[in-house]
Amino acid sequence: MRGRLGGWAVGRVGLLLALLAAGPAVAQAPAVVSIKPGMTEAQVREAWGTPLTRRSHGIMSYLYYRNDCLRRCGTYDIVFLEHGQVIDAIVRDSRRRYDGISSSPADRAPEQTVAP
Repeated sequence: MRGRLGGWAVGRVGLLLALLAAGPAVAQAPAVVSIKPGMTEAQVREAWGTPLTRRSHGIMSYLYYRNDCLRRCGTYDIVFLEHGQVIDAIVRDSRRRYDGISSSPADRAPEQTVAP
């Protein structure tokens, strides 16, 4: 009987040591993925994945991405490309960032643009 109990105890101690060696489970925040001016459409797709849709007109192309604040923000994340290179982006998703100067930064307050 002692041999069976001893084997059980050794197994439990081994499991305990393995769990302790693994360290505490830490929930990691999702990485923020950036794009920047001059990137190609292929580079944007590699960074952010496949867009919801793509539109183009002349030399301009527009990539539309779902974001995590669509109901609150009222718009998709949009990447503007001219001749296939990023020139601007409107980003509201907390997991994405535009490293250029956006024409519509997230902290910009709405204002009247046309005189009454």
